[in-house]
Amino acid sequence: MKTQRLTLSALSILTAATLLAACSSSVDDTTADSSVAVDPAPQSTTSDSTGSEGTESTEAADTVEATTEGSKALSPLGNPTTEDKQQSPGIGTDLVPVGVRVADHDSFTRVVLDFEGTGTAGWYTQLGPEPTQQASGFPIEYEGETAINIGVESTPWPSTPELEEAYMDFGTVPGAGVVTGVEFVTTFEAQSQYVIGLEKESPYSVTFLNDQPRVVIDILH
Repeated sequence: MKTQRLTLSALSILTAATLLAACSSSVDDTTADSSVAVDPAPQSTTSDSTGSEGTESTEAADTVEATTEGSKALSPLGNPTTEDKQQSPGIGTDLVPVGVRVADHDSFTRVVLDFEGTGTAGWYTQLGPEPTQQASGFPIEYEGETAINIGVESTPWPSTPELEEAYMDFGTVPGAGVVTGVEFVTTFEAQSQYVIGLEKESPYSVTFLNDQPRVVIDILH
């Protein structure tokens, strides 16, 4: 009897040890599975995706920037010729000369005569080497080989303090490109006279833009 009890006790101990080992192995496997589940690989995938999207955004930005740069290449307005030009002003037009701007572009030079007021400007132009003052007929001094003489109509003389303050000063505006300079000569009988000095005889166009009243003269190189 004693021997049988010892044998049974030994068997019980061995069985318990086996079960404990099995339980311990099961816990270790579960822990290993949890480590795989929280593997940082998804973070790496997200990072790669973000990097790829960032590259696409950079390429798109470069494309937009190139398109924007390309859009800066302007073309001259109208149909440039060397012929004299004339345009009647709109009824009720009243424009005050406030500025002159000159800018050089790839194939032409642009002169902008800025105004304040309402209506549609009218003008006359002459291309030649000897422009004269509209009131006196005296020759107008300028730099260059020839000049565009342009008179813009419906521009009142600065006869009031308000007009005098708004009016730009008579005199010379520096040139650029083929334009040697722009002379704002005078205003006489509601006609403002400008002389655009040129390095050579060149085709030109005259256009009125009314969103911000201005007369644009584009001169080919």
